[in-house]
Amino acid sequence: MKQLIIIAIFLGSIGSVFAQEIGEEIVGQDKPISTPFCTAVGGWTFPDADMADKYQSFMNLNANLGWKTKENFLWMVEFGFGFGSDNAKGKNQILSGIMTNEGDPFVISREGSDAGVVAYNRNLSLVGKVGKVFPLSRKRPNSGIMLTLGLGAIQHQIIYQSTLEVAEQLEGDYAYLYDRQMKGIMVSGFIGYFHMSKKSYTNFYVGLELDQAWTKLTRDYQINYTYSPNKIFQDRMWTLKIGWMFPFFGRDADKIYYF
Repeated sequence: MKQLIIIAIFLGSIGSVFAQEIGEEIVGQDKPISTPFCTAVGGWTFPDADMADKYQSFMNLNANLGWKTKENFLWMVEFGFGFGSDNAKGKNQILSGIMTNEGDPFVISREGSDAGVVAYNRNLSLVGKVGKVFPLSRKRPNSGIMLTLGLGAIQHQIIYQSTLEVAEQLEGDYAYLYDRQMKGIMVSGFIGYFHMSKKSYTNFYVGLELDQAWTKLTRDYQINYTYSPNKIFQDRMWTLKIGWMFPFFGRDADKIYYF
């Protein structure tokens, strides 16, 4: 009998604990927080100025590490990777020396047939950013209008890929003769909405970014290149971005109720 009473008390205690865990509710307004975070960002970029003469629109993927202070200042370092799908302009003019002259021009493969060459951009960037979040509600002191400014560097070039047969004229070091690789400094500005809540899986930002870069050719020689090697290009990009944030903070609550 005594053992049954002990078992009943033990089971009752376990049931009480489970009931409390199932029924607890965390309430209370958000408080300003300071936290590091990382972000996975996706976007679509529309080239402008001199870059619009080189590429059509393309995909942009970013990853950043940042810190948000209790005063809603933001500090971030962002790595960017951009790429398109056969979106390089002027491919036929650049590769005219290794293309057929009649009908629909194509790059001749080592087998003498159409190599099926596509050309697309590849962008790499690294930018340091500083910004601020301006709350729109007292109930959400960590969310609001997000403004950032950044300074960094960018490199972009044309990548050639044979889809049907191998084009030896574009393999290895030969590709460097046609890739139009550019490097330079870049300034960046972003405006959007920043949302950070107690729930770690509902943190994001979305908005529009403008990047302005000043680039020049990095290669000593390019085939069919009509500009001065010292020319400075005005490369501009407009990017619609959405970022999913992963902050490293614990969840606080003002009160805990049980039912």
